[in-house]
Amino acid sequence: MSQHDIHRKDREDRKENTSFAALAPFAVPVIALVFAVCHLWYLPKSLEDLDSINFALGVRRFDVAEHQPHPPGYPLYMLVAKLINALVGSELTALSVLSAVAGALGVVAIAVLMRRMADRDRAPWPLAATLVAITSPLYWFTSARPLSDIPGLAAAVAVQAMTLGATTSPRLYAAGFLAGLATGIRSQVAWLTVPLLMLRVVQATGSSSVSPVSSVVAILKTIAVFGAGALIWAIPLVVVTGGPAAYWHALSFQGSADIGNIQMLWTRHGARDVLDGLYYAFVAPWATWQMAVIVLVFAAAGLVALALRSRRALLVLAAGFGPYFVFDLLFQETFTGRYALPLVIPLAYLAAAGTRLLPWRSGAVIIAAIVMFDAHIGGTSVAAFAREKAPAFQLLDAVRAAGVPPVLAMDRKQWFDFRRPIVWVNGGHPLFARVLPAPPQHEWLEAEKHWLGEGHGPLWLVVDPKRTTVDLVQHGAPGRYRWSLPYPVLVSGARPDEMDAYRVDAPEWFVGAGWALTPESAGIAEADHRGLSFGPIEAWVSARIVGGALMIGGRNFLPAPTTITVDAAGVGNALVPSFESPPGAFLRFFALSFPLKEKSSDRYIKLSVRASPGARAAIEQFDASNTRPIFGYGSGWQEQEFNPRTGARWRWLSEHGELRFAAPTPRLMLHLEGESPRTYFSRGSRLTVKAGDRVTFEDVLTSDFAIDVPLPNGAEIVTLDTDQFFRPADRSRRSADLRHLGLRIFKCEVRPVS
Repeated sequence: MSQHDIHRKDREDRKENTSFAALAPFAVPVIALVFAVCHLWYLPKSLEDLDSINFALGVRRFDVAEHQPHPPGYPLYMLVAKLINALVGSELTALSVLSAVAGALGVVAIAVLMRRMADRDRAPWPLAATLVAITSPLYWFTSARPLSDIPGLAAAVAVQAMTLGATTSPRLYAAGFLAGLATGIRSQVAWLTVPLLMLRVVQATGSSSVSPVSSVVAILKTIAVFGAGALIWAIPLVVVTGGPAAYWHALSFQGSADIGNIQMLWTRHGARDVLDGLYYAFVAPWATWQMAVIVLVFAAAGLVALALRSRRALLVLAAGFGPYFVFDLLFQETFTGRYALPLVIPLAYLAAAGTRLLPWRSGAVIIAAIVMFDAHIGGTSVAAFAREKAPAFQLLDAVRAAGVPPVLAMDRKQWFDFRRPIVWVNGGHPLFARVLPAPPQHEWLEAEKHWLGEGHGPLWLVVDPKRTTVDLVQHGAPGRYRWSLPYPVLVSGARPDEMDAYRVDAPEWFVGAGWALTPESAGIAEADHRGLSFGPIEAWVSARIVGGALMIGGRNFLPAPTTITVDAAGVGNALVPSFESPPGAFLRFFALSFPLKEKSSDRYIKLSVRASPGARAAIEQFDASNTRPIFGYGSGWQEQEFNPRTGARWRWLSEHGELRFAAPTPRLMLHLEGESPRTYFSRGSRLTVKAGDRVTFEDVLTSDFAIDVPLPNGAEIVTLDTDQFFRPADRSRRSADLRHLGLRIFKCEVRPVS
């Protein structure tokens, strides 16, 4: 850019800033009012996170030692929430109204901050940057959540704007005092205000006419007034909590729990963890990766422009938000997206600066498109958020509707996260007859103790949808409790999160430790040194399934045959004949026609499965029933795989695979769901399904698919053939995988046809 162009740009910037100064007094209040109305119209139907539940409990009865709310206590935030609650009579409404109103006030604070930063830089449009920031999906959506994030950010930005506008030492000290006071709303405010205060103090006292002693004194005075502001809320907080020792105990317990139980880069810093941290800091706030790319590209351009034209403005931006970025990246939970909320402000500022580089004022068109698209994302998300309760409260409503209080069995994560929702709603009759313990990675064993003991009546297994140990128990379809949001990333990190609930009153079978029915349970068995390689493993089948069939399958990892034996306790003859497994995969079906010494429909028969001494084998498939169709994966199918990050599971079909069936009804439907072959091949794959010599399905698959294939009466073996496959080792030198991979199948089910 030539010197003439720079002068021309400066003249345009001054003209635009003059226009903004004339427009802002009218536009910003109107925008703030519209923002408030759009949020007050869509208040949520329930609390949605452990933090919001703790806040609501604190509004009801403030007690930091009891995590009402959690440390550090948020005393000023809670005070305002209590005042609003006195007017509206609902803790949820009070917290939601506080967020909506704070979000609207934050619009004004952000506009003032943007203008004062632009006065130093004269490059970006302050109003444009403000609109990009407040319509960012994360800011818009978080303003609807009953949490302290938006009130804390609004207070921090107001102090930042006051700091930049301070022209005298008394005004700087006043900003320092308010910064200390604002940390009583949310402690993270300190990371956004103190570094900028220190920079302004140094700049104000950094001239050659001011002695170094005076600069040090000014810094100490700023720290002192900040401390005075903090003491106004800290002293009453400590007193109410029970004194310094009681407060320190609560605070240190919270800190140690955070360090030990949450995923942060400080404790987990692999390459994937770093990428996750950067994703949730810079991409997730914009809800879609396409919009994030647009904003980040313009922000990068704006960063270069400011580096060339106004390094002082960059210094202010770095002091105002850089320390918080480092703190958030290293010490806050990676997957909690709302923690990146303050970072949308510098990104919006830089993106607006970047659009100024476009010719013919086309930057205004880009800004308008960004704002409208983001407002649509944020608005539809807030509306969806207001329509339904959070998943945990959907589940609790379902429990109430069921009538009889069930026994509750949960996986470890849900067990920790679900306790506070139970406390919040348990004001009337008990919701659960009993809550079972949840030992880490062995939660299903507690449910088995219940079924084998004196436990009767309904039992609900509540699990994280990403976990798979529920498949160690026979179960039906779950109740699925999900966020109804079009962009769930905006609520990432919420606890409790989505969940599945299985009502399993008396399962047809369940297995103990050492089984490898899922990749997760195989890993647990290996860690426990359980499984056929270490000794017998046990399962229990209900006496109700007499007359049905049992399926058992797995793999023999040795190059020699292995004998598999299944013993049954309390049965007059052998339940399952011993069989010899050759090296590799095996699959067997057996009829369950045996006499019982004791006639009892609710009795469980204990099975003991063992392999030849010294064998290395695993049981990876198991099912038994006399009412349901059961099936097993035969030759040509690869082992089950699992993505623990998403919960997705799949099996690869090679060029030829078999499915084997046993069913009490003759008519069956095979349901398959899989990935598009075009992901791995240049063309679609032909899939042929046969029952015996009869072709029941044949088609070329060119996209993700879900197909239903009717099977002829009495079909016991079905073959699936695809006309192309690949070996990973042939496509990458880093892979030694020689498996034949044809189609990736995510779901394979056999359903009876009436």
